Amino acid sequence: MLNEFRQDLVSGEWVLFVVGRTHSLREDEDKDFYQIKKQCPFENFQESGQEIIWNYPDSENWRAAVIKNKYPAMRQGLCTTEKNYGPFKLFDPIGDHEVVVYREHDYGVYKFSISDFTDMVRIYKKRFTELVQKSECAKYILIFHNQGRSAGASIYHPHSQIITMPILPPDIFRSINGSFSYYKEHKKRVYSDLLEWEQKERKRIVYENKEFIVFCPYVSKYPYEMRIFSKESHAHFNQMPDSSDEFYADALFTSLQKIKAALDKPPFNMFIHTAPLKDDFGVHMHEFYHWHTEIIPHLKIDAGVEIGTGVAINVVDPNDAAETLRKASI
Repeated sequence: MLNEFRQDLVSGEWVLFVVGRTHSLREDEDKDFYQIKKQCPFENFQESGQEIIWNYPDSENWRAAVIKNKYPAMRQGLCTTEKNYGPFKLFDPIGDHEVVVYREHDYGVYKFSISDFTDMVRIYKKRFTELVQKSECAKYILIFHNQGRSAGASIYHPHSQIITMPILPPDIFRSINGSFSYYKEHKKRVYSDLLEWEQKERKRIVYENKEFIVFCPYVSKYPYEMRIFSKESHAHFNQMPDSSDEFYADALFTSLQKIKAALDKPPFNMFIHTAPLKDDFGVHMHEFYHWHTEIIPHLKIDAGVEIGTGVAINVVDPNDAAETLRKASI
């Protein structure tokens, strides 16, 4: 029975594994989450006052629309510099906050085909590239998808979000800084070593195709957490070759179908960790970083230990999680 602390090789964070321990499971918070079409703000953009940025693939036959978030976390404006208030640092939240709305109201990502995920990937890449070009203030671009109320979705209709930030978020800082420190010490990419080790052990691999690999990390903070890496290293998500889009879509499709089959469609967060927009390390980030996708099912509630110490408690052995997901029939 697994009972030990493990330290993440990149971030330095500790995770406590207590397999078999009684833990707080989330109740079915999404059972009353359904919203009918006529009450959905994404069914008629004009009536709900939504500003459309782009229809994919075109306005007549669109399968997804990129719109401005009506209640953005960031706001438009001129770039500003860091300010101080007493001992504290402040920064104006200047940036873009967009929503990718998929056309069919009752056709969520658990129903998506590989073709649907390919559309998603191409939309993500196009908007990422365009935001890089227009967002002078941005230091980081986050692409994420919240599935279910307990994962943070406030609207039932399937949608993803893209947000630019003028600061480097702490989780990204730990990932970048840890990768850079490993590179300075070992003269190679930490994620390349991790992938090589996972492929050698093969205990936590859930799925792989010609270009991507899906696995449950050895130091998983959450039960059934999965990560998706390209086998060819790129620091920035949007620099993935177009020829890889369908392989990435296949990895996304298979990962979510495995979760659907094994865990009965739980709420989840899915996000892309990519390199910041600016190189501030004196070494090009392509030399030491590797973009990837993380999928976090919402199966437990953080309690006193997690919140009070920052130490995650995982009650599922990643080896067992990977085996369950790997064997799930889709």
